[in-house]
Amino acid sequence: METQNNNEPTGTPTNESTPSPEPSMEQIKKYHRAKRNVHIGDIVLSIGYWTVWLGLASVFVTWLDPLLPCRWLGLIITAGAMFGGHLLVALPSTYYSSFILEHRFGLSNQTFGDWVKFELKSWLIGVILGGILLGGLYAALWYGGPLWSVWVWIGVMVLNVVLAKVFPLVILPLFYPAEPLERPSLIDRLTQMASGSGMKITGVFDIKLSKDTKKANAMLTGLGSSRRVYLADTLLEAFDDDQIAVVFAHELGHHIRGHIFKMIGLAAVVSSLLVSVIWWNLKPFEGGAVADWAPAVAALAPVMLILTIFPLFISPITNAISRHFERQCDSDALRLTDDPDAYRSAFEKLAQMNLADPNPPRWEEIMFDDHPAMSKRIAMADDYARSRT
Repeated sequence: METQNNNEPTGTPTNESTPSPEPSMEQIKKYHRAKRNVHIGDIVLSIGYWTVWLGLASVFVTWLDPLLPCRWLGLIITAGAMFGGHLLVALPSTYYSSFILEHRFGLSNQTFGDWVKFELKSWLIGVILGGILLGGLYAALWYGGPLWSVWVWIGVMVLNVVLAKVFPLVILPLFYPAEPLERPSLIDRLTQMASGSGMKITGVFDIKLSKDTKKANAMLTGLGSSRRVYLADTLLEAFDDDQIAVVFAHELGHHIRGHIFKMIGLAAVVSSLLVSVIWWNLKPFEGGAVADWAPAVAALAPVMLILTIFPLFISPITNAISRHFERQCDSDALRLTDDPDAYRSAFEKLAQMNLADPNPPRWEEIMFDDHPAMSKRIAMADDYARSRT
């Protein structure tokens, strides 16, 4: 991990490496290496943290047990101590990665106050969703009978679908304002592309990422009546209509291929595996007596350790599937626009704006990347152009 300049005042970013419009490869590699090291450090930190709780949890709940009249209160207090401690332990790394590094490399527009507000909103959503999951897990364990793990799996899947539906309507606006795109000729072009592919969208939106970042992005999100396409204002400002059409066509590919529903199906399989492991860990406590809640609540520590380690085993598979889907969408973008020059220039510009490493180490791509390396995506344009001659 890169070290922070000791002369920096607290909360004040440095811009000693502010990127030029065309950042050097050395700068891109330096940024990417720093982010990767923080990510790996966070994984190691989380594994160590939950390993400590393996021994601490029983002591904590044994001390807490005689003080409380209700096992649900015991669960809430224990979970608050566990997750609150994890948040505090991880906070320096979060601050360094999402604030210091982003400013150091000239990618962030956030003030320190903006960053605090963003993190508080993230924590609030985490508390709400975590509370739903944790409450559902222990309600099923204590009251769900022999099929409690089935109810947990069903609950996880329902939550996934609900989140996919409400994300653009409820969650996204908490972080970034968005408004309908006001470029009539571009909207007509994109609408015709969508109609020709059988896709109905409720709108194309200009999402104001620039209030926080100089990076560019686009996404197709939502289900049914909430399905929307979001184009970042940073992207709209930097890209011409042909390049935007390529980006939109890529997002359209996710609809054409039914990737949203396929990813829900993949989530069902992954959730089945994860719930099976949790079932094996919590089965001794199913339907436990009200007065004997402490061991079940202490078992939350190994459950969280499982949730931390499990992605290391399953992510190479899910990332490979995701990269395959993304390659399909890149192919669709070339086919729908028939403009390999615009495709190439769009992805080259995205790489520059986001300081994306065009050739990350292969092990990193396998373990952590759900999109193909940028060099491979750009090579698709060259292959497509050659196929036309």
